[in-house]
Amino acid sequence: MKKNVLLKGIFLLVVVSILAIGFTGCSPMPYPTTGTVYLVVSGSYYYDLYMDYNQYFNDRLQGTYVINNVSIGNHFFEAVDYWGWTWGYDSVTQYISPGANYVYLYP
Repeated sequence: MKKNVLLKGIFLLVVVSILAIGFTGCSPMPYPTTGTVYLVVSGSYYYDLYMDYNQYFNDRLQGTYVINNVSIGNHFFEAVDYWGWTWGYDSVTQYISPGANYVYLYP
């Protein structure tokens, strides 16, 4: 009688453990879908900064500017002089991956 109760208890413990691991333990971690872009601008004047033809910063001196939550993939970055592209312009297309991404512009 005691042996039968002990076997049922061990069996119940094994079943509960397997179900607990099955429902909670082995799921894969979600893969990040965005990255952070650090725009590093070199130049002596004021620039408007664009990503994919959308303006993110205007009238900025040289320095580093951050764009968060950028989707993974190729993106087009531009730095245009405040007075127009004939005064200073640079662009680059760069693949953005999860994590930190540095984009260098030299208008």
